[in-house]
Amino acid sequence: MKFTTLTEEEFRKFIKDYPQSSFMQTIELANLKRELGDIPHIVGVKKKNKVVAATIILEEKSIFGYKTFYAPRGYLVDYDDFELLKFFSDELIKYVQERKGFRITIDPNVIYRIRSSEGEILDDDKDRNDTIMDNLKKLGYKYFGFNLYVETYQVRWEYRLKLDEPYEEKKAKFSKSTRKNIDACYKKGLKVRKGNIKDLDSMAEIFESTGERKDFHTRSLDYYKKMYHHMKDLMTIYIAYLDPDTYLEDTKSLLDNELENNKKIEEKMKTSIVGSKLTNQKETSDKLIEKYREELEKAKKFKEENPNGKDIGALLSLKSGNEYLTLNSGMLSEYKSFTPKYAMYNEHIKDAYEMGFEWVDFYGITGCFDKNDKYYGMYEFKKGFNGNVVELVGQFEIKTGFMYNIYNIGKKIRHLIKK
Repeated sequence: MKFTTLTEEEFRKFIKDYPQSSFMQTIELANLKRELGDIPHIVGVKKKNKVVAATIILEEKSIFGYKTFYAPRGYLVDYDDFELLKFFSDELIKYVQERKGFRITIDPNVIYRIRSSEGEILDDDKDRNDTIMDNLKKLGYKYFGFNLYVETYQVRWEYRLKLDEPYEEKKAKFSKSTRKNIDACYKKGLKVRKGNIKDLDSMAEIFESTGERKDFHTRSLDYYKKMYHHMKDLMTIYIAYLDPDTYLEDTKSLLDNELENNKKIEEKMKTSIVGSKLTNQKETSDKLIEKYREELEKAKKFKEENPNGKDIGALLSLKSGNEYLTLNSGMLSEYKSFTPKYAMYNEHIKDAYEMGFEWVDFYGITGCFDKNDKYYGMYEFKKGFNGNVVELVGQFEIKTGFMYNIYNIGKKIRHLIKK
């Protein structure tokens, strides 16, 4: 076996069908990270001139001229093959030490176990993947632990939908409320288009608005422009927009249909014994008419103010190995009644089928499934698609230089001072 740097072509060829592949281990992301200040290294192991293990590892400046190294969703290696793993790790440590690196951090794209949609452990936990953890610990890697939240570089908990049956059959298994919200989206004048570089401003604005409302960090427009430059072949931007003419026509149609229904109920009440059933039908219809009339006035006003329509939601999706991943989404709060997120996610799922992906990855959730948890809403929305909670193995790091201890002591001191 030979440890070596790899060309971009060699790396692309290796990851093409590799089961652990993700967007974080791509040349595209490496080029983005380079522009943002990190130094990517593409290294691997060859056996009989064939690449058998590889990773992109990012070099980042730290203290006193020393560096830290991080392989996002790496390494790409058979963790069950201890001989190969040891050789790759030992050689990579030497490589990092030559470049004044004192730490390597990894968070492999390897499933620890798949849980039910409710987060429950399946089949008595027999499919739990302990081998990778045991082998890394044997080599001296320190395990961060079974964290429930996002205390590590990347999420450890994800929600995924396996595309193992036709779309319509899969959709029939979505929760009743999810199916209802998906179908309702398209009856309100909502449409979804695929965006391009011209839509980055709108996407970033929607993400920023959502971030402020939900109190989480969002990237800047400049970041998304850089990301698009390097990763546009992996990216899809979904923009949910409200078309004024469709909104007006659909609302008018809903009102006309309900007026006709109301008229039929009144006629029936003239010729039938009026019981509680007919009375309830009439009351429900009257309320709907009032609701649709109010909505019609809103639609008229919206058309006056937005003759060309308005972007109200955005979803950024990424091709990621055998998964189609929803990286980020958001919507304008004043239009939440249109539930644009359901329409965008539905289009994402349909496109995943069309592109031949094995999984839809709804990305991060937490490992806490308590309804009182502050992040429960994020999980609850995704749960409606009736997929699986996926628990990844998590984050590991290994000391590669004496500065590791000094750095960690400094971190503890800074933490104490902040307290």
